[in-house]
Amino acid sequence: MRCYDSAVAYRLALAAVLLSVLLAGQVRADDRSLVVLFGPTSEEAGQSAAHSVAGTAHDWLKIDGAGVELRRVGLAEGQELTRYMQPKDLEQAFLDGARTGRQTDMLGFLNALDKAGYALARRHGKRLLIAILESPLPAAVAAMKGGPQEVENRINQTVDFCRSNAVNVIVLDPSAPDSKEPLPALKTLASATGGALVRDPKALDSNVLVVAPVATAVSANAPSSPPAASAPTGLPVSVRLLRIQPKRANDVHTDLGPMDGFLLVECPLNALEFQDDHGGKFLVHARVSQTVRNVEGKTVWQSKKEVTLKEPAKKMPSRRAGSLYYMRQLQLPAGEYTIEAAVEDLVAGKSGTVSQPVHATDSGPGLDVSDAMFVRPLNEAADRFEADQVLSYDGKALAPMLDPVFLANQPFELRLYFIIYPDIRGAKPEISLEILRNGQAVGRSQMAFNDEIRNTTTENGTMGSKGEQKHEFPYLTDMRDATFDAGQYEARLTIRQGRNTVTRVAPFRVIRAPAGQ
Repeated sequence: MRCYDSAVAYRLALAAVLLSVLLAGQVRADDRSLVVLFGPTSEEAGQSAAHSVAGTAHDWLKIDGAGVELRRVGLAEGQELTRYMQPKDLEQAFLDGARTGRQTDMLGFLNALDKAGYALARRHGKRLLIAILESPLPAAVAAMKGGPQEVENRINQTVDFCRSNAVNVIVLDPSAPDSKEPLPALKTLASATGGALVRDPKALDSNVLVVAPVATAVSANAPSSPPAASAPTGLPVSVRLLRIQPKRANDVHTDLGPMDGFLLVECPLNALEFQDDHGGKFLVHARVSQTVRNVEGKTVWQSKKEVTLKEPAKKMPSRRAGSLYYMRQLQLPAGEYTIEAAVEDLVAGKSGTVSQPVHATDSGPGLDVSDAMFVRPLNEAADRFEADQVLSYDGKALAPMLDPVFLANQPFELRLYFIIYPDIRGAKPEISLEILRNGQAVGRSQMAFNDEIRNTTTENGTMGSKGEQKHEFPYLTDMRDATFDAGQYEARLTIRQGRNTVTRVAPFRVIRAPAGQ
């Protein structure tokens, strides 16, 4: 029987603490990361655990600075779950994780447990790992390669790593409490890391509150928490890292590596000084720089470019309506970084800077999706795009909108650009788009994926007829005549391929038109 009973008392207690955090004006919520890993369970026990974990994750994500990652056995990269996901979507993701866990054995689970611990150790703040599995019977452990000693040694190594990296582990064994005694090594994994061994899925919330309590209000004189992204100072400058993937061979051993991305900087050209050279031309001269720093503040990547526009004065009105873009491709190993952008007006002697935190994850095989970004057609008469390559779709150049703003109650085109990296051996991806305001959906649509994923001519054709297998599929949504009231919105993309699901979120603002417009 599938268990849908929620721990109401525990959930209310957690919600009350969360509410007090949200309402307190001087509260600081530390960064906190939750990683969930499913191992071998029965179908019924896995469903019960997935339901409870979904409720816990939903409450966890209400906390500022909190993140949740679902890791699956056999995959190098986890799936980030966001606060914008509905409870049913969270539960579906965990049910998929439980199905994957049922297909592995104890040693496969221990390998995935090590990877989950390594991934969590890179995160800042509170670190909590929830491992879900039914404790194996002694006879099953004895039949494993290396026997009980191998299992015990592996878990002891995991315990040492978690203790040295401040990772707490909650072991959730959803089997009937009286059916069998948990494996002693699993008890050690929970107790030695400051976690807990939980037998009843309905008690998960209360144990999470004990192991990772929510911060309470701090003194009014305490330092305030740093902003997630700094407001630009001086000239209006925007920065964004668009995560992509390099070309892959769809091989589990070779498709592992650092994260690839495009680092983008934008500054409205109208913010720069247009100098009249008294010869019928104008001059714009600026320097754009990009910097990436690690957690120690050391520069790990940097790029600069001087841009000069010297054109006939008749082109000035068009240029003033455009933007200056600077884009470079880079690679970052998994970790925490800060990206910084600066634009210097070398004519006016003024500048602008902006920075933003970035969490980089390793690139891996299987379904993946780039970040989603709002775009518009690139107007070469207005925009200046400095890059090794431009963004394009169907041969048409695109300009990124790093701070997308639209006018309320006036029709506009909502264009969202992203790249799908499917498993070429899988089915066609399913794509859905939701528009949310204050967490509530105000629009939904299903989108078609019309490409053929697998190029069969690469398998059986002659050398002359073989084509190249595509590994990336750019996609551009185009919602025409979109109309919204003023407010803060999120566009949420969900891409599914088989049992794998990836969600990407892109925020945008809708503002009232200025008076008289």
